[in-house]
Amino acid sequence: MSGFPLRQLLACLCLVSAADASQACNEAARERVAQNAEDTDAGYELARSCAAAGRHEEALAQYDLLLARDPGNSDWLLGKAQALIALHRPDEALPLLERGRSIAPAYEDIWRSNATALEILEDYERADTLLAAAGRAFPQSGWPGAKRAALAEQRLLRRGTRISFAASHEDLSGGRDPWQAVTLGVDKPLDDHRRVLGGIHIEERFKARDGQFSFGYVDRVSKDWSFSVSGDLAPGAEVLPEWSFVAEAGRALPGARSIGLRARHASYSTVDVDSLAATIEQYAAQLRVAYTLTGAQPSGLGTSFGHSLRIAHDYGMSSHVTLALGYGEEAETVAPGVVLVTRNKAIGVNGVHWRNASWGYSWEAGWYEQGDLYNRVRISLGLQHRF
Repeated sequence: MSGFPLRQLLACLCLVSAADASQACNEAARERVAQNAEDTDAGYELARSCAAAGRHEEALAQYDLLLARDPGNSDWLLGKAQALIALHRPDEALPLLERGRSIAPAYEDIWRSNATALEILEDYERADTLLAAAGRAFPQSGWPGAKRAALAEQRLLRRGTRISFAASHEDLSGGRDPWQAVTLGVDKPLDDHRRVLGGIHIEERFKARDGQFSFGYVDRVSKDWSFSVSGDLAPGAEVLPEWSFVAEAGRALPGARSIGLRARHASYSTVDVDSLAATIEQYAAQLRVAYTLTGAQPSGLGTSFGHSLRIAHDYGMSSHVTLALGYGEEAETVAPGVVLVTRNKAIGVNGVHWRNASWGYSWEAGWYEQGDLYNRVRISLGLQHRF
């Protein structure tokens, strides 16, 4: 026994005693209820002990029996609502909690559970109104203000409109003029499943400057499936596509992985390029690893293939750092109105860091080998804002 500290032994004995006492209390309450179904104190004790033991269905059944005798008992209304929340049925708990607050407006635990149910349902507007009222009803308590601030941040993360601005600069080998670009984008959630996107992009290459307008729609149609469509327009463009259209679909797979397919048609001033890409991605804790195979076919030419590997570390509030590697053939504008397929290599790092739910910044640095034509070194910095 000398190797087992006395304090740990006493702690274990206390836990065993508490568990035994809870079980004895539960059985005693069952006996009392069995002997006298009208004994509501025993019924309430039994319901609470079932909930404490994690048997929420049993607790719910007992609370139903109690409320059949007294529908206005605020303790029983709260107990049933908490059992429903534990059973992932917060929508059914709300009417009980609202009734409980009307019967016992000073019962703080009912207000807390009401806020919890609204938070689970992501009904941020009603939760904010409730918490503002709770702050007035319980001025001595700090939880309404703290919960209200946390939900406001959560609402930004889940529902906030995001505006992004980025500027990039690329130096080319051989004394060629650098490339420069600026992008302004908007990402607006319509609900938890659907988003619309839009943006303006201005790029300067080979002393030619193109302006491009983009648009998109993203929808998660089920727990496993999502799709998106997007496109852009650049009338009279010399280095960018005059227009392009992209359709994507993704599916979650067992084993914390997913697959995606992407089809794109791009129409340049002198050539059209069709491409199809397939991606498989593996998730592990805060790490994502994705491989993409892309096949592209410019009109009048054969199919070329490219490979890319991304390793991303996710952290914080939607922040990430990603290492990207690329190798293979790619159709790219190498002069105004000239699209060629070249064998490329690329290595880059990029990321988005959110300082809080409202403000963040993006960054990118990379090296690219455009066949035998030239090498590029790219840097980009951007600002992100949610509101």
